[in-house]
Amino acid sequence: MKRLVVCLAVIVSVSGVVLTSAPSSSAATTADLVGQVDPAQYEAYQLAVESMGLGLYDVSYNQGYRDRDGWAGDGSLGNQEARLYLTDQFTTFGLNVTIQGSYLNVVGELPGTASPNDVVIVCGHYDHIGGSLGNERPGGDDNASGTAGVLEAARVLSQYQFESTIRFIGFNAEEDGLWGSKDYVNNVVAPGSENVLGVINLDMILRPGSDKAPSEPLDLDLLTRNTTACTDWADTFITAAGTYVPSLSIDSLHAESSAYGSDHAPFANAGYPAFLAIENTASEIWGGANEYYHGPEDASDRAANDPGSLSGVTYDYDFATDVVAATVATVSQTATLVPEPGTLVMLLAGVAGLAVLGWRRQHRLG
Repeated sequence: MKRLVVCLAVIVSVSGVVLTSAPSSSAATTADLVGQVDPAQYEAYQLAVESMGLGLYDVSYNQGYRDRDGWAGDGSLGNQEARLYLTDQFTTFGLNVTIQGSYLNVVGELPGTASPNDVVIVCGHYDHIGGSLGNERPGGDDNASGTAGVLEAARVLSQYQFESTIRFIGFNAEEDGLWGSKDYVNNVVAPGSENVLGVINLDMILRPGSDKAPSEPLDLDLLTRNTTACTDWADTFITAAGTYVPSLSIDSLHAESSAYGSDHAPFANAGYPAFLAIENTASEIWGGANEYYHGPEDASDRAANDPGSLSGVTYDYDFATDVVAATVATVSQTATLVPEPGTLVMLLAGVAGLAVLGWRRQHRLG
């Protein structure tokens, strides 16, 4: 019996080697997670977010037009409805949910099992510029598209455990000067001295074709600050996309002396690795590449998604889903996917069973 105890002790002590060197077919992999990203579910999230202000999610927030203006107080009724929707979805996923700061950012956290102070962030802003009755501002691409991406990434990743913490954040007041993300960096990240492994900011990922040049390749632009931390982090995403989402075409990395234009900027400018995933560069968009940017026609039922419009460019849900899939792959590898507990138990039980059989055989022979 003593030999059995020693044998089992040795097996348990090296079980980590056994488990990693002989993966089980039932253990989830990064490829498995990527395969769970669902275009239909992504589209459902996007349609829900762009409809905020009509009270379709909660009738008490019906203001009669679509709008998610986050500027004053609690924001418009549409902004409040979007915040409730994000909170409820994150809660449904089993995340730890908080409303953070003066600008009411919605944060859903999946705590890490081994290194909880190491944090990976997937974010996008849920607000949009203000509209009015007869001049609504749905923000279907900017940024219902990125918000839906955060939700779909959270839906998939929240089903698993990771060594590092993953946070999914819907930032508010981005359109008013990045106030939500600035507040988060200044009052949560920096004071806590958190080890931010990387930030992926999803903003405008539904219309990769340029209105001014419809023949432009349908590729993703990555914008960041020209620092080693930021460019290395973007390269990590590019590598993961090439491995797990080869259908996603990524333009060359655009690195500037400082980050600007969206919620990755406060992180990158404070020294944290962060980049923006977007359909065109900020200068292209501001220069008129997207004819419906910040306008009443940026919606799934408006000209921004009408093949008969002058631009001929429509929402590309397959493209946006590929962006989310690449995000899931990057986060899964960076945060380190933990094998499912059931798989570990089964493998350990199998190894122990083999040891018992070996001992019995030796005992009979002896």
